[in-house]
Formats: sequence, structure tokens, C-alpha cells
Amino acid sequence: MGKMRGTPVVTLLAAVAALILAVPTTVRSALNLTATALYMGGTDHPLSIPEDTTTFIDGYVTWAYDNYVAPSGLCTGGDPGCAQVAVRTPAQFWPVTGLDAIRFDDSVAQGVANLDACLRGLTCTVTDPPFTSTVSRPLVDTSYTVFGYSQSGTVASIEKSDLIAHPPTGTVSFVFESNPNRPNGGVLERFVGVYIPILDVTFNGATVTNSPQPTPLTTIDVVHQYDPVGDFPLNPLNPLADLNSLMGFFYEHPEGSLGTPQLQGQFQDSTYYLIATDTLPLLRPLTIVPYLGGLLATMLDPPLRVLVETGYDRTINPGAPTPAKYLYFPNPITTAVNFLAAIPTGWDNGIAYITGDPANRPFHTTAPGPYGVGGPPVNAGAVDPYGPPTPVVQAPAAANASTASAVSASRSPARPRPAAEIESPTETFVPQGISSHQGIPTRALGTRTTAAPAAAGIGSERTQRPNRDRAQTPRRAAG
Repeated sequence: MGKMRGTPVVTLLAAVAALILAVPTTVRSALNLTATALYMGGTDHPLSIPEDTTTFIDGYVTWAYDNYVAPSGLCTGGDPGCAQVAVRTPAQFWPVTGLDAIRFDDSVAQGVANLDACLRGLTCTVTDPPFTSTVSRPLVDTSYTVFGYSQSGTVASIEKSDLIAHPPTGTVSFVFESNPNRPNGGVLERFVGVYIPILDVTFNGATVTNSPQPTPLTTIDVVHQYDPVGDFPLNPLNPLADLNSLMGFFYEHPEGSLGTPQLQGQFQDSTYYLIATDTLPLLRPLTIVPYLGGLLATMLDPPLRVLVETGYDRTINPGAPTPAKYLYFPNPITTAVNFLAAIPTGWDNGIAYITGDPANRPFHTTAPGPYGVGGPPVNAGAVDPYGPPTPVVQAPAAANASTASAVSASRSPARPRPAAEIESPTETFVPQGISSHQGIPTRALGTRTTAAPAAAGIGSERTQRPNRDRAQTPRRAAG
């Protein structure tokens, strides 16, 4: 069956989304078996020498381990506890990474082949600590945690499907950040079935979630709100949501972006987390204006967020494969009521901001949650969960933080950070210019499932310390 090229409008939207993906930018498990973490980079960063420097690879691995892999609790039991290995992927995207670069589908396919060899004990190309040289050798461990970011999230998504179809001898788990194949929000699922010949980009759908029990491919998927790679608008014809998402690429996608994950839902073997955005990306440029910029952004955020959120349906579980809905728009009466209520909410936010007192709200409004005034809870519930949310305990940093339920139920208006702080990593070990965007899958990822959302709940917080019942077989995009 041939690849579907789609209508001109859909193809144009998908092409724009693909180019966004190409631009480089600056939880404890019940298994507790994994002893080696395998890290893959984003576009233009293969995590190999000499393409990347030792400093860059070490900084990237440290960032990924400290903020995602270690808090997940999935990588334990090894010597000295979790071996760190960078796995080479081409990480190319013609023509963005060079006129001599390979195209997306080829880049991803080669990355999948190398990752698969590593997981099956075959000779593969890796960079070991202290990350001074890249070698080809077999890995001898029997349990792994795979970290995929952006383009390498697609590599990991395809590999997960392959492992379901052809199970490995050991134990494998996955940690995603900014996953382009996120079932609800990933750009490669939003335009599933579209193929762009000139770029060789296949929009291959959602990361599968139905790994077989009793040894599932336990998965954690984290996304920053409004990052277009993993939180793309449900309705791509909503111009305000699109513009905010485009700005979100610069403010929410870079590796250095940190935050407090909130539990967003469960779907079979996968647990999903959202890192909420205190200030809309559209308003972030205001924060660099002296004196009034932060105040204006704080006051304008509530009403503008109500309008931006009309491009999303936050009641859908993040693990439910959800393509774009071009006619979607929420109830206009409800939207109008929420918009009007958001105006005095913005006033209260501004007063709380000026006085530095979150409780100082003379108009008696409630600080809205991540989805704005009238928005649903962050946690969309659990659909056929394999167990409790992963991680089942809070990360160490959460011990000194308020509960995630309080965060999601009543967020006080945070002072917007200066743009320079937002765009660049807050830790000096995080390299500037870390690549952002994913390569595009070479084949579609699995049979789609649908389910209704369930009840709401709470989430957990990352550390920031230094240093289905049947297997699915990979499918091509329908056409």
C-alpha cells in the first residue's frame, strides 16, 4: 500500500510541522532491573566523536540522567548502579543539517538499526564514559533504559514496536522527552499518514503502549506544555494556538528547559507527565521589557490562555492516539464565559505578582491551572493501566515541594523568567545549542486504539541534582 500524500492543505501543514522538527536548538518502577541507560540525541547531535565534543556528550548525558532517567527509578541494579552509554544515531535532516545530509526516514532507520543491535547484544556504535571516543562493540547487559529526545524519540518509538513484535531476551524500558510520536500531541501522530516526498518524511503515528505482560516495556513520556513536537494543537487551523505553539518551540523545547512534571495520565504500559507553562510562549517576549513586561505578561496570560486552549481538547488521555481534528472547537458559550472570567483573574494575578503575595486576590478569583480558567484537571485518568503510575514514589526533590495536587489545583502566578534564562539551560553543564527536533519515522508504529478519558489525579516532581494484551507489529502509513 502506497504512502498517503494527503490533501494540499494537510500536506502544507505537515510540511511546516516537519520543518519545525528539523531545527536544532540550544519515577521508581516495579521492575527495578535496568542497569544500563542508553542515551540518544536530537537532530544534528549523533552523540558520537568527532561530530559532537566530549563536553557536549557528557553534558547531554548528565542533563538526561539527572532530570529524567534517575528520577524515573527505572535504571537501577547495575554497577555502580546505572551505566551510562551514548548510542550513535545519524541525527540528520536534509537540508537543515546540510546539503550532504541524509534524509529523515533514512536517518531514523539507521538509528533504529543501531539501537536494536545494542539491545540484542550485537555489535553497535556507542560512546562510553568519559565520552572521548566512539567505538563499535556489543553490549553485554540484559536490562536497559532507553532515553529518546525529539528525533531519537522517533527512533525509540519504532524500536519499541519492533521489540513487541520480536521480544528481546532482557528487560527494556523507555523514557521519552519531547516525543514526536506521543499518542495525543505528538506532531507525527497529528498528521499520521502524510508523506512528504522531497524531505522523505513519514508521519508514522503514535508510540505503541500495548507491550505484553508480565514483562512490559514500561514507558515514561514527559512533555513541556505547548512544545509543538509533543504538544501540537489538536486543531492545526487554529491560528492563535499555532502561533503560540511556534513560540513554544523556542521556549519549551530546548533540553535546558526544566520544570515540575504533573501526572497527566496512564495508558496501558505508559505513564505520561506534563511540565506546565506558567507564562504562554506568546507572551514570553514581554518578560524582557523592563519594569512592566512581567506584570503585563502575568495579567494577559489568563484571558489569552483561554483562547489558545481552544486549539486543544485536554480531556483526551495523552496515551490515546489522536490525529488532527480540523473542525474542532469547544463550546463557544463556555469559551466566552471562561474568557470573561479570565479578565478579573488576570487582574488578581497582577496584584499578586506586584505584592509578591499569591493569596492577595482582591477580586476573589482562583488562580487557574495549566489549562486556564475553566480548564479540566491535568490528569486525564488511566486507561487499562498495567499498574500504578511510574514512578510510584516521588523523586527526591519533591520531598521539599508542595504536593503536585496543590500545584495543579491552584497555581499562583509565577514571575515570568527573563527570556535569556528561559532560552538557555539553567545549569552550566547543559550545552548551548543542543539539537531539538526529531527525525521522522520510517514506518508507522502500530494499530491504533481509542478510549475515553477517566478521572483526574496528581503528579510528581523531577530531581535537578548535578553531576494492550496483544503485540502490535509495525505498519507502514496507510495510503
